Amino acid sequence: MISDWLHSKRMKYISFAVLLFLLMGGIYVYTHRGGQGVKKVEVRPTVKVVTLVRQDMMKRIVLSGETVPKASVDISPKYAGRIAEVAVDLGDAVSLGDVLLRQDTKDVSISIGENRAGSAQAAAEAVTSRAEYDAGTMKAQSDYENALTTYERYQQLFDEGAVSRQDRDDRYRAMMEAKAALEGLTSQSVGGRPAVIAGKEAAAEKARYAVEALTNQQADMTLLSPLSGIVSYRRAEAGEWATAGEKLLTVVDTSELYLDCQVAEQDVGILQEGMSLDVSIDSLGESVKGTIRYISPAMDADTHAYKVRLVLADPAVQIRGGMFGRTEVMAMQKKDVLLLPKTAVIDHNGKKLVYVVDEDGRAEEVPVTLGVSNDEMVEIRSGLAAGERAAVTNLSKLKNGMVVEVKD
Repeated sequence: MISDWLHSKRMKYISFAVLLFLLMGGIYVYTHRGGQGVKKVEVRPTVKVVTLVRQDMMKRIVLSGETVPKASVDISPKYAGRIAEVAVDLGDAVSLGDVLLRQDTKDVSISIGENRAGSAQAAAEAVTSRAEYDAGTMKAQSDYENALTTYERYQQLFDEGAVSRQDRDDRYRAMMEAKAALEGLTSQSVGGRPAVIAGKEAAAEKARYAVEALTNQQADMTLLSPLSGIVSYRRAEAGEWATAGEKLLTVVDTSELYLDCQVAEQDVGILQEGMSLDVSIDSLGESVKGTIRYISPAMDADTHAYKVRLVLADPAVQIRGGMFGRTEVMAMQKKDVLLLPKTAVIDHNGKKLVYVVDEDGRAEEVPVTLGVSNDEMVEIRSGLAAGERAAVTNLSKLKNGMVVEVKD
């Protein structure tokens, strides 16, 4: 029984091995059927080519920026004070010199009255001081002259032995005291005027200046429009307190509108003042004529670009400051150069390569030297000649010497 069982198991193993062999043989035959005598087909990438020609290189420069009004002036009070009247509202048209706002000037008027009275008082005191000084000076001069005459007479009498030395010395001291009193009055001068009078006159002048300053302050507390335009901002009401320098109103002059743009260094040389361009206003879907009025002579240190301003001719009423606008300039960058699309150039370890396709469809790597470029094209300075064909698509699949299918 055991021998029968072993025999049966051995037969199973043999049957399984035969079956596996037949299965593998079938797979081999299936996968290799028809392989004898069949030639392998070479895969050819399909590429599009362009023919090199000499032509003028044009460059498209896009100018974009925001519209800017001719002028926009914030109105702020010079002095703190309560607002007495606001004479305009948002959207009002104003002319140069129109009253926009008035501040309360009652306190200033009182100060003007006080200082005017002080000025008159100081002027009167100056007149009184001059009269007193003149009188005092005349008396001191007379006293000195009398004392001098008396001393000279006593000196003569002393020389004759008619008076004592003591009498002569007493008259000398009296003469010197009178002289000192006169010099005390005449030596104290400021700018050729006696000091006491100069002080009184200076006080009067100071009071006059105070009146003038307060009168100017009173005038400045009536805020006038510095230009003709439209009131575009209003944050002021009668009765409110306004601090000095606080923005209360804004007047905008939209009689002219500009488009301010930033232009890169490599593009600014192509632009010229006076160029006429069509400017598209994105938010309105409209275009207006614009003329380049200003090109900055120096690069902005913050933006590293040049400012270009276009003035918009006869702008539509709905164009406002801060709207986005754009325009384009097509200008010649370089004349009569050999051009290729940028997509035809490969950068391989710092070397610039182009695949040139010959008449047999064979692609060959050619190193080239590039020149100037614009958005789409690049100048070929050396390596290629006019009339040669260069591949511009499927470059990643190409190898040197590969045969390609040229797509029209």
